[in-house]
Amino acid sequence: MITTLPGLYLVTVGILRPLTLLLGADMVCSVTGFRLINILFQSGTFYVLKAIYGLIHSTPTAERGTDKVALMTAVTLTFFPLLHFFTFLYYTDPGSTFFVLLMYLFHLQGNKTLAAFMGGMSILFRQTNVVWVVFVAGLMAADIVQEWMNNHPHFKKKDKNQQDSLTDIQTIQSCFKLVVADFKYAPQNLVKLIGLICVQCIHYIIIIGLFGLFVYLNEGIVVGDRSQHEACLNFPQVFYFVSFTVLFLSPYMIRPSRIVDFILFSVKNITITVGFLAVSYALVNKYTHVHLYLISDNRHYTFYVWSKIYERFSFMRYALILPYYYGIFSLLQSIRYKNIFWKLVFIICLFVSTIPQKLLEFRYFILPYLIYRLNVKYVSWREIALEMMIYMAINVFTIYMFIAKPFQWGENVELQRFMW
Repeated sequence: MITTLPGLYLVTVGILRPLTLLLGADMVCSVTGFRLINILFQSGTFYVLKAIYGLIHSTPTAERGTDKVALMTAVTLTFFPLLHFFTFLYYTDPGSTFFVLLMYLFHLQGNKTLAAFMGGMSILFRQTNVVWVVFVAGLMAADIVQEWMNNHPHFKKKDKNQQDSLTDIQTIQSCFKLVVADFKYAPQNLVKLIGLICVQCIHYIIIIGLFGLFVYLNEGIVVGDRSQHEACLNFPQVFYFVSFTVLFLSPYMIRPSRIVDFILFSVKNITITVGFLAVSYALVNKYTHVHLYLISDNRHYTFYVWSKIYERFSFMRYALILPYYYGIFSLLQSIRYKNIFWKLVFIICLFVSTIPQKLLEFRYFILPYLIYRLNVKYVSWREIALEMMIYMAINVFTIYMFIAKPFQWGENVELQRFMW
């Protein structure tokens, strides 16, 4: 029934085995000993979060202020409810998150070898982490393409200030025109560009290639029981992620000025608005999948979200399309400073990591949430304080429910507990 690779167990043996020589197997090889492994991972994740935020947002003029914000952001995200909850259980999430974020950190530092190695380690914890190896490789490729554009003779003729002020659409159009021009008149330049991308990303390509070999030999991505882990096209998963992120980051996402901007944007771009609503209706209507676990396992909060909202009111899945639209608008607004290539790589990887999943499982959102949050710019201490308060309130509730409200399934004598 275990469907992930044994990364967590290998690391556990590597850490606890030497301790058994000193303290004895009875003391070390216990439930508490195993769970302490994830506390170690979470401690490491704190330092990685701080380092990543500092690298993304530091500027020469505001280095000291950035350090303080990075510290408080890392403290806050360490209490992110899903990650915090599973820190105290023997689950793969803390280790999986640690290695993916460490890979991201080494990428930002320019250490491709260590980044690729950490990406490989993350796959040993959860196979779908290969998506985030592709994410880091995509960021590397995006940086190369951006530099190629900036140094292109047809692009350099433009005023430097104009280059910096190009909109996302204009950047894509410029890139497309340069590719077409080189394809017609200097195809060797495109060959060099592709070759450079392959050379610079070779460490990630090796990891992705090895994973592809594993999938081929294993005849699929899943190990163990595959019957409940079949891929499908579950497009509303993106909407669930958007709702999840907007709610947890509500101090940043739900503000009067943002709502006014959304209304103005929707009215001004009525064609986009109508198109989004129509396409979303079709996707929700045709591609909403309900996993057996979602409607049968009442230990998980997703069971109650689905049964009390989506299942009880049949119209709700359509009524929420407009809030989804606002959520997408708000999420994009908060990372509007990122270049279009970064946004495209993130969105593609988000789609690939969520849409094939039939089961609505909030744990699948941990990594895209953290990567997104780390790239949200500092607004004020008020937002960070409110974010921390939201996290802590949810943690108190979920841990209380887990400890104090166990229940039984019919005649089954084993206690069941509420959890994410």
